[in-house]
Amino acid sequence: MISHSKKLVVNGNKVTTLEDYAPVHKRTRAGSNGKLLMCPHCGSKQSINNFSWSTLECAHCQSKVSKYDWMVDQTDTWRTPK
Repeated sequence: MISHSKKLVVNGNKVTTLEDYAPVHKRTRAGSNGKLLMCPHCGSKQSINNFSWSTLECAHCQSKVSKYDWMVDQTDTWRTPK
């Protein structure tokens, strides 16, 4: 099972983050644009608009995954510098 995922591109002294996924926690919110989730079993991605569920079935591998096992995208938050 995947616990964290991060993809970086290094070009000379510049480091760019392409993907950054961390586990969902109890204070995770979807916001007005929704969030991108990654399945901890197969790594496929799907978007959601709310976190008012306890278990979600992956559209790719059809495994039922608990809310706190999913990985949420960290690069689309208001804290991420543009």
